[in-house]
Order: sequence, then C-alpha cells, then structure tokens
Amino acid sequence: DALHDTLTIQPGFPAKWNYANLQTPDINFDFKRSGDIDTYTISPLFKNKLCLKILVGVTKDEIASVSVNGKISQWNIVSSSVGKPLLQVNTAAAENYKIVIKYAGKSIVTKEYKFQVTSGKRFKISLSGMEMLNVYDPEQTMDKVLLKEDLLTATAKDNLGQKTIFIKVKQGSCSWWQPVDLLIMPNFTSLNISVSDWLTTTAGKNTLEKIDLHNYFNDKITNIFNHEYLSPRPVSPTLQLPTQGIGNWAYPLATANIDDNGLRKLAGTTNEIKDSIGIPFATPSDTSVNNILFTSQWHNFPKSVTIPLSGNASQVYLLMAGSTNPMQSRLTNGMVVVSYTDGSGDTLLLKNPQNWWPIEQDYYIDGHAFTTGDDFPERLYLKEGKFAKGLPVYTTIKGFSNRAIDGGAATVLGIFLDKRKTLRSLSIHAIANDVVIGLMAATLVR
Repeated sequence: DALHDTLTIQPGFPAKWNYANLQTPDINFDFKRSGDIDTYTISPLFKNKLCLKILVGVTKDEIASVSVNGKISQWNIVSSSVGKPLLQVNTAAAENYKIVIKYAGKSIVTKEYKFQVTSGKRFKISLSGMEMLNVYDPEQTMDKVLLKEDLLTATAKDNLGQKTIFIKVKQGSCSWWQPVDLLIMPNFTSLNISVSDWLTTTAGKNTLEKIDLHNYFNDKITNIFNHEYLSPRPVSPTLQLPTQGIGNWAYPLATANIDDNGLRKLAGTTNEIKDSIGIPFATPSDTSVNNILFTSQWHNFPKSVTIPLSGNASQVYLLMAGSTNPMQSRLTNGMVVVSYTDGSGDTLLLKNPQNWWPIEQDYYIDGHAFTTGDDFPERLYLKEGKFAKGLPVYTTIKGFSNRAIDGGAATVLGIFLDKRKTLRSLSIHAIANDVVIGLMAATLVR
C-alpha cells in the first residue's frame, strides 16, 4: 500500500516449512526456522522507504520476544484471524528488516474439525487443548447453546446438510476463530447412520417424483463441443478459449468424444435410469430428441432458466453435465436455486473442482497438491451407461488431459430442502464466463 507508505507481508506457506526464499523485482524475502526461533529477512526494492506490517502464523502458544533489526519490538495477536492465530508486528520505515520471533509454550496444531450431529438432538464439541470463549453460528444451526471453557453443548436445528460454525478459542496467549464443520443428519432412530444409508433410507420411505424437463431441454448432450462459441469474446488478441469450448492456446483444435449411447440404452422403454442407491431420473431414450438444458454466459444458450415447482420436498437430486476450465478453478461456475413461496430459497453453488466436474474428464486427485475439498462424486459414464466413482482406465486428449473419459460423464448432485416450506421453482444459473452448465434430470424426495 505505497500510497500510505506501508508494505504488508503475510506469508502463506505451510507451517511445517523450516525455510523459504523469494526474490522479485520489488522485494527479497527470506525465512529460516531454528528450533523455537523464526527469522524473517525482508529487503524492499522500492524507490521510497516503507513502513512494514508483517503478519505470520504462530507455531507455539507463547511469544518469548520479538525483535526488529536487533531491537525489542511491540507485537500483538490478531484475535479476529480465522483458522489459525496470527502475530502482527508494525515497524517504522527502514532500508531492510530482520524480524526475529522467539517462541515458548506448547505447539499449536491447526486442523479441520468435522462432526456429524442429528437434527433435534443434543451434541457436544470439545477441541483438545483449547479454551472456548465464544461461538458464531452464521447459518443458524444450533439452539440452546451452552459454552464452557472446554466444551460446547447445543441442540442441532432442523437445518440439514453441511454447515459451518466458528468457535473463538484460546491457547496460551493466542486466540483465533476456529471453523468447525457440522453435518446435520435427519432424526433417525440410529444416530450412527451414514450418508449413504441415509440416502438409501430416504429413497425407500419417501415418494420420489421425477420432474418433467422435456419442454425445457434445448440441446443434445453430445453437441456440447460441436457449437461455435463466438460471443461474448474479447476483440483484441488473447489466450482465449477455442471456439469449440474446449482446449487451450497450445492445442486450439482439441476436442472430446461425447457419446450418450449407453445412457440412451439404459433409459430403455421407460425413459428412466436409476443411480447406485436407486434414485430414478427421467431421461429420453430416443436419440433424435434433446436430453439436456444448457445455460451459459455464451450467447448460444440462456444465462438462466427457471422451472416451476409445487408442494413440499426434503431433497432434490440432480443429474448435471457441462464444461469448465482451469481458469474457472476454485470459484463458482454456476448455481442451482430452489425457491420457496415465502421468498426464501436453498442454493447449491457449482464450484470447480469441489462439485462441478467437466464432462470430458475426471479430475486428477493425489491428496496433496491436487485436492477437491470434497468426496469423489457419483458420475454417470455416458457411453457405458453406468454409474460409478471413477474408471479403471482413462483415455488421453493430447495436450489437454490424461484422465479423459471416452464418451463423457454427468454428475449426480443433491440439495437438502426445507420440507416445511412450499416450493415455487428450480432455477439453473451460469455464473462464470466460458463454461456451460447443463441439467439433464431432477428428482424430488417428497
């Protein structure tokens, strides 16, 4: 922030690193750890001297001392930080900065906390070694909250699905907001029911109503890469997406084989398919008719489509397919919104790679650099006409993917709904540029 004579340094490398070095035309940065001592050496290369604000992740819960250029310095813990404690040091302008942080106390272990709880039931949460100071519940998941030093007790509301609460915690002289994920399950007799058992139970005890989409279908799924996507596009030279909607600047003629013969055969005379837990989806077997509703920021298709609904439902299952690209990674590509007559609604954000997977390939996941942040979804492999989570063998699209799917694949997704409210509509929205968001089928759990 040179306009205010301030340089902010906030490293984001893993806490287990013992050294790191970065050199750019504007700054040289060096970090070394030796036992309980962290040393940061920062050399700005700007024209004017800047005051320094450095924020670093804390590794132990007590700070013995902080020095800047050999002199003891003031410091503070940023209590509003989320996920881990941050130490902040502000210094006057200088040519170079050498910040030495000496730690004491116990190690701070940051990790993901996930709990499965049951709607209407009391549950307890304890975070080992941390004192609980406060709780923030932005998604209104809990009632009758009691907070003691080392224990949170609450009743789970009827707000089913994946939710997140934030607990203000303290360890030693450090405090921060710790995210805690809650999976709120329906109130079954068995409290140990798994998600897959829940879905199977739901399918067996409720009415499953297939939504008729044939009047909304605007294309065949096999045509997704047969169009020319010409607008909107930049008018100047760019490394923009090839006109067929797939590929890259080095391989502008790349394409994928999308073949739904297996899907059409699976639909058979009933025009219906069922996934691995028995959820039925309506889809036409006639190869001459459309079988998908595409939306997109491309002018080839509408940006959004709304389908009327009525009655009440606890869930909706979706069979979706479309495109995405590396430049749409880690952001919302599209969304599905179920609206109620009272003006409220439930929304499923379609994010690459969390739950929005490209039609032509499965993501490469190694649990390290390449992760999705979610489970491997159930996919419908179109050419084979089978539901599965991955294939034994993949094909290659030269210069594009080594995990290509011969024939392509759709993805099964779901949204938990509020059965107490009356349904108004289901809408599909394309948000990001260059992607196509497609809906093939939808089934309500009444």
